[in-house]
Amino acid sequence: MEADLLVVGAGIFGLSTAYHYLRENPGKSVLIVDRMGDVGQGATAKSAAAFRADLFTSATNRLLAGTSVDFFLHVQEEGYDLGIMKVGYLVLRSRDQFERIAEVAVMLERAGAVRIYRREELKEKLQINYEFPGDEEAELLNIKEVDYGIFGYKCGYMDADKLAYYYRDRIREMGGDFQFNTKVERILVEPEIKLGIPREPRAWQKVKFSGLETNRGIMRAKNLVIAAGGWTHLLLDPIGIDCLSKPKKRQIFTVRPRTEEQRALLNTTGFNEEGVLPFTILPTEHYIRADKRDGTIWLALSDEMRPFSTDDEPEESFYYDNIYPIIVKYFPQLEGARIDNMWAGLYMINSVDHNPVVFRRSNMVVATGDSGSGIMKGDAIGRIAAALIQGRREAELFGGERIPADRLEVVGRSLEPESFVF
Repeated sequence: MEADLLVVGAGIFGLSTAYHYLRENPGKSVLIVDRMGDVGQGATAKSAAAFRADLFTSATNRLLAGTSVDFFLHVQEEGYDLGIMKVGYLVLRSRDQFERIAEVAVMLERAGAVRIYRREELKEKLQINYEFPGDEEAELLNIKEVDYGIFGYKCGYMDADKLAYYYRDRIREMGGDFQFNTKVERILVEPEIKLGIPREPRAWQKVKFSGLETNRGIMRAKNLVIAAGGWTHLLLDPIGIDCLSKPKKRQIFTVRPRTEEQRALLNTTGFNEEGVLPFTILPTEHYIRADKRDGTIWLALSDEMRPFSTDDEPEESFYYDNIYPIIVKYFPQLEGARIDNMWAGLYMINSVDHNPVVFRRSNMVVATGDSGSGIMKGDAIGRIAAALIQGRREAELFGGERIPADRLEVVGRSLEPESFVF
């Protein structure tokens, strides 16, 4: 059997693409394959599942995230629980850091998307160390002072599993199918017109991507989508296609509050209706997420001095060496906080401009390069990828706004770089 569309990867990009393709093409046959046992079990499940609709320096990223978040909020308002909690984002910056993004921050504040707090205003809401006079250890750790806070309103986190299940269930309702526990070995490349000569395809022949070789046999399709997360480049490199992106491990550690001070930090009031600490990014780029659902605090850092690889095993030493010493400088309430749980996933990092990468080659579309913000842009990426599969010049995002379908193309790429990468 030859499917109309074969999707590699049941994460947010693959699911969204399949969903929107089926929505626009009722009756078409779609098969999604994944090496895991269910949808969203790779980077999607291992992410912080956070979202920020407007808090980007890149206008393209603001459009992708804004329309995606609007769609997710719409889904929840329609009665399907995605576990969305609008706790807000609080990006803490030193004076020097703020000056580098002040123009965008002020523009967003005027638009009503964010509020800029000065240190004096923050002190009324947030119990944190703002300055470190004479602290030699803080200087050694490259601790930066806190002078500003940029608070994003349409920001927070959701339940990654619920989001993946939403797309899965809709895909099945429209006739799409899944095949799990399937490892893709390679993409099949064949000439568009077979001549029956040895060593096809020759360099002068036009090619198509006719299917996949997997651990469960050959699968064929009229169109392919490669949305394999951190493994995307491993499928594309052997066929000479550059996706501008490579994977790095990102780790999350949770701690359970054990003192009154730690519980008070979790339940910081004055920022949101949930009565918890916003998703907070420190000037050192460490972030802290207060999870109201299970009463834990999540801690993480996107470390750059790390090899590109598909290693996704968490390292307990990373917490004690690189997170804990810095976190307790800002939040002394967390003194003595020990790991309750930990996991690791992969960021597919586009180091060029930190915007997603979505493009078409022959009958294959590639969706990758989310640089750690795939969930919050996932619906828009799926709409763009579905438009490319159908040969459309534009994609219509949720709410009716249109974007050129080749806006995230590799060749001739000219996008404004993203500075807010956490």
